[in-house]
Amino acid sequence: MIHNFLKHYIFLLSDVAIKYVSSYCLGLRELSISDCSRITDYGMYELAKLGPNLRYLSVAKCDAITDNGIKQISRLCYKLRYLNVRGCESVSDESIETLARSCSRLRSLDIGKCDVTDVGLKTLSENCPNLKKLSAKGCELISDQGIQTVAYYCRGLQQLNIQDCPVTVEGYRTVKKFCKRCIIEHSHPGFF
Repeated sequence: MIHNFLKHYIFLLSDVAIKYVSSYCLGLRELSISDCSRITDYGMYELAKLGPNLRYLSVAKCDAITDNGIKQISRLCYKLRYLNVRGCESVSDESIETLARSCSRLRSLDIGKCDVTDVGLKTLSENCPNLKKLSAKGCELISDQGIQTVAYYCRGLQQLNIQDCPVTVEGYRTVKKFCKRCIIEHSHPGFF
């Protein structure tokens, strides 16, 4: 019963609550507010006040968050190591490029179902070569070219999710060639 209450309360979480978090939890390092559809870019501006203390952030399925909010987080929370923006369809190359240039310590990124293209992946991989995990599940705007760039620059990649992406066997083979220990999740029956 308590679990259901908390689950219901999380859905009601708003930007006002995030303002209190950033005001009273100054040393906060990890936060997941996934599925909180009432959180907007204003909440991200408030959360960015945590600055370099914030290392882990999940805003998956917070579909009111756009490039503007993610750019603010990227600029001020430059020690971020984990970011999950899966399902934030208004997140595109614009914020991924700011993230890549500001957060070089990034190790894990989930951009599933975002409007990220090969251009965003190129900037990401060039600036975050120590990336270990990347999920681009459902990103319809990426191709072999973007995945191959990631494989070339991020040779320590351990997990890659390219399910429901227009990546061919050539892109898959390039990842296998440069990222020897990478586990690749895909939905293509022709990959071996």
